[in-house]
Amino acid sequence: MKRLPRLPDLITTANLVCGVASILLASQGQLTIACWLIFLAALFDVFDGLAARALGGGTPLGTQLDSMADMVSFGVAPAYAVWVLSAPALQADLLLIGAAVICICIASAWRLAKFNVDTRQSTGFLGLATPANGLFWVSVVLIGVGSGLPDNTVAHSLASLANLAFVNPIAIFIIALLLGILMLSELPLPSLKFKSKGWKGNEVIFLLTGLGVVFVLLYGILAVPLLLILYVLSPLWGKAFG
Repeated sequence: MKRLPRLPDLITTANLVCGVASILLASQGQLTIACWLIFLAALFDVFDGLAARALGGGTPLGTQLDSMADMVSFGVAPAYAVWVLSAPALQADLLLIGAAVICICIASAWRLAKFNVDTRQSTGFLGLATPANGLFWVSVVLIGVGSGLPDNTVAHSLASLANLAFVNPIAIFIIALLLGILMLSELPLPSLKFKSKGWKGNEVIFLLTGLGVVFVLLYGILAVPLLLILYVLSPLWGKAFG
């Protein structure tokens, strides 16, 4: 008798469904819904890990399934959303936009494969995780279409500055390349999993969570790139709690 799918595997499958649906919707020009589906996929990505730990740990099948789902939801889907947003407006620079999109996909695939075979990343990350990179790019697309922005002057001013950079194909390619290098780097980054129930040892997670709530309330979707910057710099400011 075949084993029934475990709950974590079903949650991972929901992550994959969100990624596929995002690509389908983006192909029809429904970029806003497509991008928010990637955030839903990220929630499923968190919950499948929680479910696996609650059931005594993951399985080799679950590990491979998780990577395949992440490749679709946080690699291909965000890259395709960037293409759908940028290609019509930047027809003369399709080569650069295409190179940026390919860079996002290649870096995501290599990062996921590296994570699966690197035993050093059981309690933390070496390099930027694929989901974080994917969420950055879909937040950029949402900023581009004006979704998820609160109605205040500061947020709209920041969004205008961000759009100035992301209507420049050279800037898009350079950012994709730099983030790709960061994903494959040896930069030690926290896994954002609580090590205990208290403050000690979880200072970075608590601070990022608290700042995240404040940033979302003040700046909406702009909170994602702002938090990514703080997260990447956490090996520096996190030393204050070492």
